[in-house]
Amino acid sequence: MPVNDAPLFDPSLEVAADEIEELAADILPRSHISVTPRMCWKPTATNPLSKYSFLTDDHLQLEIHFNNVPHLELGQRVLICLRGADVEPRPTLKHPKLPFKLVFMGGVVLQVGERIQDTFPEEQPPSPKVPSWFKSQNTTPSSPIPSSPAPTSSPQRADSPAHSRIQSESSPKREPGNVYLSSPPSRQLQTAPSPLQDRAGPTTGRRPRRNTDDVSIPGIRLEPRIENRNLAEPTEDQLEVLSANNSTAQRPKKKRRRNKKSIAPEKNPALNMTAGCLSPLVGRYTPLAELNDRVGTKVSVIGLVRGISLPKVSRNGDWFVSTELLDPSTTEQTAFKINLFLPESSKDCIPNVKAGDILMLWKLTITPFNGKVCGTGYTDSFQWAGYSPSQRAHFHSTHRTFLDEDHCFFLTPGADELQYAARLADWWSALQELAKSKQEGVPTLMSQPKGRCLITLSEAKVDVFFNCIVEILYTIPPGDQCAEIFVTDYTIHNQLFTRRPSRENDTQEKVKVYGKRVLKVVLWGDTQLAHARELETPGYYYIDNLRVKFDSKGYLEGTLQDDRRKIDKLRKDDPLLTDLLKRRQEYIDNPPSLEGETSRRGVDPNLHSVGDLLPPPPLPLKRLEPKQEGPTITRLRLYNIVQTPIRRILGHPTCPELFRLRVRVRAFEPYKLENFSMRYCTKCRTDLLLQYHACLDCADFDRDYIAYEYRFQMVVEEESADATGYRATLVVDVSGEEAENFLSGLPPADLRDPKKATKLRKRLAPVLGTLETHQLDILADNSLKAITHGQYFDMLVHSHLSEHKNEGSLDNKRYRLWGTELIPAKAPA
Repeated sequence: MPVNDAPLFDPSLEVAADEIEELAADILPRSHISVTPRMCWKPTATNPLSKYSFLTDDHLQLEIHFNNVPHLELGQRVLICLRGADVEPRPTLKHPKLPFKLVFMGGVVLQVGERIQDTFPEEQPPSPKVPSWFKSQNTTPSSPIPSSPAPTSSPQRADSPAHSRIQSESSPKREPGNVYLSSPPSRQLQTAPSPLQDRAGPTTGRRPRRNTDDVSIPGIRLEPRIENRNLAEPTEDQLEVLSANNSTAQRPKKKRRRNKKSIAPEKNPALNMTAGCLSPLVGRYTPLAELNDRVGTKVSVIGLVRGISLPKVSRNGDWFVSTELLDPSTTEQTAFKINLFLPESSKDCIPNVKAGDILMLWKLTITPFNGKVCGTGYTDSFQWAGYSPSQRAHFHSTHRTFLDEDHCFFLTPGADELQYAARLADWWSALQELAKSKQEGVPTLMSQPKGRCLITLSEAKVDVFFNCIVEILYTIPPGDQCAEIFVTDYTIHNQLFTRRPSRENDTQEKVKVYGKRVLKVVLWGDTQLAHARELETPGYYYIDNLRVKFDSKGYLEGTLQDDRRKIDKLRKDDPLLTDLLKRRQEYIDNPPSLEGETSRRGVDPNLHSVGDLLPPPPLPLKRLEPKQEGPTITRLRLYNIVQTPIRRILGHPTCPELFRLRVRVRAFEPYKLENFSMRYCTKCRTDLLLQYHACLDCADFDRDYIAYEYRFQMVVEEESADATGYRATLVVDVSGEEAENFLSGLPPADLRDPKKATKLRKRLAPVLGTLETHQLDILADNSLKAITHGQYFDMLVHSHLSEHKNEGSLDNKRYRLWGTELIPAKAPA
């Protein structure tokens, strides 16, 4: 059988893979190869081709790229037709890799098993050939238009000029057989006109239309014959008028096209920049879009910093920073991520680039991470340098001399690197200018580090961790266990309240910060205490993983407690500081008045200064509120104890000791009454979480050892106030038998039962008022309603030393409720 007559995938047409380059152009489309897929790389955003690595029958490795290919099972033999294949040479590779690859851009024909699949787009069937208009005429184009139509005159389209639609009403139809003549035309017919005459008619300058009168052509709809009753020949004047009208109708279109060209803006040459460059120092700087195919290799790159994270300590103790780079080969969605690691001894060498700078990197390793490809700079290999577009110069994070045995993290760029960095900065500026006129807007830089949300202090919520950018106003010298700092970001939160350290000897006038804009943050742990000694005041810092909670007075207070650094200093030109500096300047330009920022009682509880918190101004004497009169709501176990102010209780030298107070509840914790009871195992005394209904360690499958116990805290405020109107507060623990006695014998139970929770809520209603609703509104960030405090009542507290001290306390003293019972309200008759 001849080769041309053999069907596709005939065994006689199979060729060896290493002979493809030697095949003739006419034999290649009919041939096929037999291969087995071993590896597959799916299309990406930057490379739409599917890439497969095949193994031939001769155990040779062949790489093939497909533009449109069905999924191939790895290890299943497949026959691939070489039709439409482009043979592209590859760099010299070692055996058994073939020195070329095949690329199928249009499609591919392959056979898997007994099924043949063709992914080439379907070709439209060619239109039947229409006979020439000139060969259907009996007169030459140069002859005058006959006064009566010839038998072979062709029908014209309805939109043709009037002078070209002159026909005879009784013109006979041409026989279809005359159209498809296999023999040469008769000598009586005129020869075809010259090419010039073929392109333009004798009168109008237009190409005559083809004749398709009554020709049986499938798929072509014939237009109806347009009859013209005026059989007279048009005069020359009429032809000139018609020609002038046609030319006039065309002029506005040409004019509009010229106007469109003049409106189109000129393209900035910087947008034509090509990613990557050559340098005599390191060779080629690889475009970022090509790095996905360079896994396992070391490359040199230059890119524009889209965003960079704050330095953090990794699990092995090294510092690391993460950044994303852009260049003309990438987009905002395909920015290339890079992680850089440095040892503790080279902490000062951490790249200090910011969004919008240019970063140059040598010896960057391309590695897979979490299913994606990223760049990794290891502690003993990579080098870097930054380039500032504003200063048009390169920079490093510090000036340092490295010893011979130390690895130098800094590179010195050459003229080629600096020129490419300048072009990259111009490209980004041109891209931003171009995007201003587009609907999607200007490309944005990542102005903040990735991770936990970055919010202002006005958006802080209780028990929610967040990151924030603040200015440290004042610090209290660290003690043995904790340190306190006072921060602000010039936003207002109604739940902020800050204590006022006294600085009697400091009379320097500075910008004062009024109102609820200052937050106290308590630092716990050796790491945070050591860091607190390094903080500068005033200074701008990024605080990571901050949590706020209510203090003993019911106001927000921040806490930081961890073994890693959580407060990082920011440069004044850092993009993260833009909003804070703007708010600070607005506050300085328009300082709030003292009267507008004071509280309802005429006192400003948050008067501080930037840098140092000045002592508060003299406070006006306040009218003391009359003591509350009403029925007694508690019953005490002992009455022969003198009432003691809370300030004396806190400073009392004797512990343990019993005290009597008259107070009301200002806050409580947990914030929901449903959490006032705790489930525990009576056998092993282990507290059980909510999801466990029995103790697994004790194998209590019958729940014989399950019991409940009241455990909650109350922040109480004394009834008597000092001369300034200040009322001291105390945190009181309520638990165990004393809690059950306080609740008038109401036994502890699972308060998730609505009926039991309702009983507890009614029992505590005289002392809580609407405090529970108020705290729930704060948690849910709802609008705060007017709060109704509970009644003042007498209570006994017992001081004791505990292993667990309250946060903010300077000693291990704690205070628990003792010998106090709520008198149940009488049911209405």
